[in-house]
Amino acid sequence: MSQDKIEKWDEVNGNMGNNGRLEAFLDSAGDNYAILQLRDIEETRMERFSSLRMLERMDMEVNIDHYEVVYIAPLPIHTNRSTFLESVFEKFNLDRPEDFKGHSLSVSDIVAIRENGAVSCYYCDSICFQELPGLIPENYLKNAEMQLEDDYGMIDGVVNNGAKDRKEKAAKDKAEKPSVVEQLKNQPHCEVRKKSTIKYAEQER
Repeated sequence: MSQDKIEKWDEVNGNMGNNGRLEAFLDSAGDNYAILQLRDIEETRMERFSSLRMLERMDMEVNIDHYEVVYIAPLPIHTNRSTFLESVFEKFNLDRPEDFKGHSLSVSDIVAIRENGAVSCYYCDSICFQELPGLIPENYLKNAEMQLEDDYGMIDGVVNNGAKDRKEKAAKDKAEKPSVVEQLKNQPHCEVRKKSTIKYAEQER
């Protein structure tokens, strides 16, 4: 189902990459989760495999626009969010699906969960996952469509026209995003990830 949505975005928009896949995930039916990893570009060099504390020291923040969706799958039934996130961490290190094209799940990656229409994002930090409230704005789809829609009378959840006002939206989003410091202050202490034989990409640099 999600894959069909992705293929639709690619066909309509000429393989939009991150934008199409993220919007497909947000607009998909049913509950799903997605793996997001930083784009391999010069702009993200300092962010790659950095913990939230490292980002804070570099006066940097998590920027959703620097990420690309590398995997989408149906959300399995679970009763504990922390346990589910740890199972995702192990799966995408020790038993990666054949259709997963990203690198092993590592520090700086994000697991996004869409459940009952609500989206939450979890940053893979050095010892646990940290939730980042507001990382993906609730009006992300509408904003994305307004970027690409020529006729504002056709704001209908389907992006189908040319790009416009990208710089203005980027500046507005940056101003509205909460800082990493504020996010950390508001976060409860997370459970320490159990020691394992998994090697972080951060440690292998």
